[in-house]
Order: sequence, then C-alpha cells, then structure tokens
Amino acid sequence: MLLHLESINAWSTFDAEKANHTGDNKTNTPAWPKLEFVPSMQRRRLSPFAKIALYTAENALSTPSPSVETAEQAAQIDIVFSSRHGDLHKTAELLTELSADQDISPTAFSTSVHNAVPGLYSILKQNKQAINAISAGKDSFFYALVDAYARLKSGRSNKLLIVHVDRQLPELYSPFADEQQVDHAVAMVVTSALTPATIASIDMNFNASIDIEKDDVELKLPAALCFMHWFDATASSVLLSQQLLQTQKPLLYHSDRHVWTCELITGMTDA
Repeated sequence: MLLHLESINAWSTFDAEKANHTGDNKTNTPAWPKLEFVPSMQRRRLSPFAKIALYTAENALSTPSPSVETAEQAAQIDIVFSSRHGDLHKTAELLTELSADQDISPTAFSTSVHNAVPGLYSILKQNKQAINAISAGKDSFFYALVDAYARLKSGRSNKLLIVHVDRQLPELYSPFADEQQVDHAVAMVVTSALTPATIASIDMNFNASIDIEKDDVELKLPAALCFMHWFDATASSVLLSQQLLQTQKPLLYHSDRHVWTCELITGMTDA
C-alpha cells in the first residue's frame, strides 16, 4: 500500500520534556501546546487529549505547500482520526460520577465520544468533508493508514488528513497497560499520487502475526511513536545522501494480531 506524504507533524511528552528541560525536576506536568487558532473560550475547555490532537492537525495542514490552494481550500479535506483509548481521562471521570449516582455533564459526555475531536476541528475550520474515526487496539494507528489508503484508492478523495492521538492511561486503568505510556499525537497529509508537495512516500504492508520472534521487533512504544522514530531517523539519513535510501531498514512492528512493515521508498523531507 503506497501513500504519499505532503506533511507530517508530531507531539509527545518526550519532545515536550526536551524542549522545556530546565535542569530541575520540580514538576512532571507537560507543557501542553498553545492553540492560538482556537478562540480563547473554546481553548479553555479543551482537554490535553484534544489540545495535542488539534495542535498536530493544524501544523500538518499549515505546512507551506507549492500548490496554489488557499488556506481555506486546504482545510476542506477528509479526515481519518484514530485513537486506541480515546479521551479516556474524561471517560473515566464520567464513569466515576455514574458509579457514585451523580449526574453527568451533557457537555462533558459529548466531548468524550471517539469522534469529538475531529468533529470539533472540522467546526473550527468550517470543514464539511467526511470524517472516519478508528479504534483497533495496538493497531489503531496502522489501521488509520489502511483506511486512508482504501479511501484514496476508491477515488472518494485524492488527499486526506490522518490524525492519531493517545494519552497515558489514567491511574485507574494503569494496571492494564501493555505498552509504554506516553502522551502523543501524530498528524499527516497523504495523497493518492505524487504531487509537487510530496516530501516522502511510504510503502506499507501487513500480515498475520504468526511465528514472529518478538525480540526482533519494537514493542515497547505505541505504534505511532515507533513510526515517528523510524521516519525521523530514516528521513535524516536520506537528507545526508540519496544513496542511503536503499540501505535503510524498514519499520517492522509486531502487535498481537499483525506484523506491519513500512518502507520509505522515495522523497525528501524536512521532518
């Protein structure tokens, strides 16, 4: 499955800690991104989950492009949104209130559903195009890529925005964690064909998880972060020399159900 990337942006607590490191350990609270494009009244109501998702989505769509489309035209784009757990911190609060026989806020409930964040972003950007919301366990990020590929190949659209976001589990659910917990979001604009704005092309394949040695693949981080670490490292090597393109090791990611393989096959990037 071949996808062409026009832009890619990521945020994680790893990067935030590096950017805001002061040499002391007075606080472990991440510096959540500021969202200047969101009206202040709405911005105050956003959860950290929504903030990092909107931040990466806006940065992915705001990347300078050689195309002639305006910012308004660029915002009219289909969206594939994925998250393994959704805004589980907000959901956990609602469930706690329910268990205590307390009334829950209709507003809190409406913003906790799985497609709330891309819906909010579409309202902010006055985007009337289709939105798909994906949740597929450890495979959620990669299934978003599969859904994007299917929609592009169907001719439904020739360009779309992929947004993946997850937060570390709330303390209530931390005993059930089966991978390293990191707040993170990744967004990218992908197309069905090469364009003047293409920065890289990714060939992705997957098969059933059978007789694979788990020690041979990266399992500790969530899939989206594995992808970004691989992409950044591979793209940096390509920038050094186009000849290195043939020697880069593909991403091989093992979940409970699938083995996913991604290979950077062409293009340059500023990521």
